[in-house]
Amino acid sequence: EGTPSGMSRDELAAYCFPEVKGELSESGQIDAVVIGLDNDFNYRKLCIATVLLQHNPQAVLVATNLDAFDLVGFDARHLPGNGAVVRAVEAASGRDAINVGKPSGLLAKLIVETFDLKAEETIMIGDRLDTDVKFGNDAGMKSGLVLTGCANAASIE
Repeated sequence: EGTPSGMSRDELAAYCFPEVKGELSESGQIDAVVIGLDNDFNYRKLCIATVLLQHNPQAVLVATNLDAFDLVGFDARHLPGNGAVVRAVEAASGRDAINVGKPSGLLAKLIVETFDLKAEETIMIGDRLDTDVKFGNDAGMKSGLVLTGCANAASIE
């Protein structure tokens, strides 16, 4: 069930957002739009996110991460990551997302406080320079890079 992705502009203009009924805050509005990777992202979803943000200027736009791409396949194809979806919603809505995933300082603070860690005694190990290693470095942690994912030897030179 649901609405088809091929809605016309007129259909989108008249759309009443039935999928959010019963999920509104006490104010009767959506208080946050959270964007995680959606392999079925389309123009209709972009319009819905944009209009929800327009209807509540106080709503928070949240990104689970800003990964520009993910590597897939035996030939390491770059496929658009969540960052591409986030940037589309930011551009259409005129809003800036708050990133709560790596390399978010909010996430680093939460991890350090929740687990009673000392950042300088903690190491972040990951496969991306732009998120994992940056996360560790920005948080005052040590960082380690494995070459089994997005980074390779050429990317660290």
